[in-house]
Amino acid sequence: MWNLYEIEKRFEQHIREIEKRSRRAHWYEKKERRGVRSLPIAGVLSVLALVVIGYFLVSNALS
Repeated sequence: MWNLYEIEKRFEQHIREIEKRSRRAHWYEKKERRGVRSLPIAGVLSVLALVVIGYFLVSNALS
């Protein structure tokens, strides 16, 4: 008969080790990545470009 309590304890310990390793890897990844992220800047620039293009199209259509 298997001892379910021991199996559960081993499983929980295994999960704790995985979480610890993932936190450590995430910490190293965050430390290596320094600088400005380009995605928000590109998003703002694309929205600004759409607003400018829309403004010119509407102003030309109304005149």
